[in-house]
Amino acid sequence: MAVSTVAVIALAYLLGWSPLFTVDKVAIVGSPNSAVQSNIEKVSQVEVGQKLARVNPSSAERRIGQIPWIKDVSLSRNWVNGEVAISVTPRKPLAFFNAQEFPGQTIDEEGALFTLPGFASSDLAQISAKSPQSALKANELFIALPEEFRKRITLMTATSTDTFTFNTLYKGREIRVRWGDSQEISLKISVIEKLLELPENKGITLIDVVAPHAPIVK
Repeated sequence: MAVSTVAVIALAYLLGWSPLFTVDKVAIVGSPNSAVQSNIEKVSQVEVGQKLARVNPSSAERRIGQIPWIKDVSLSRNWVNGEVAISVTPRKPLAFFNAQEFPGQTIDEEGALFTLPGFASSDLAQISAKSPQSALKANELFIALPEEFRKRITLMTATSTDTFTFNTLYKGREIRVRWGDSQEISLKISVIEKLLELPENKGITLIDVVAPHAPIVK
């Protein structure tokens, strides 16, 4: 019994107070760029020289997970070389969300809002909406549109989960389109294209295809 007690005390000393088993390095994997690694390390509160036994993986993961652009995080300790490895999985931007008001802000498939450091893309939809749910519905419509038509859209606006408008470019001029719901996509596109080809519509700035069989131009 005495030997066991001594062994436990010795082990506790080695892990908690001995200069052995300290953090020699903090390695961060998965961050979008090196500029944010120092911030992740700071938020983790893991420092070189700290006792490995006093590094609480769950607490560190919870703190790091509060960074909006991080979807998942895991932390491990290597008792042999003293390395603490932090692996982060960034959220994947689905579309830009209210970026006019909050530059760089994006939304992912779960409806989470975040700004991914260093991220830039001309392929994602620019969506303005009152709620993440409306933005997700707008993005569903956006990706359902034919690519050539989609590339001309500069901004989509969702006034609800089933009412959309967007700005599109046509021969260098911007046209506002009142689209309505996400039904009859092919018909609405056909109507828009035909209206834009008419000489008498060369000065229009708005097309309403909420009712595609009775479109309105202004």
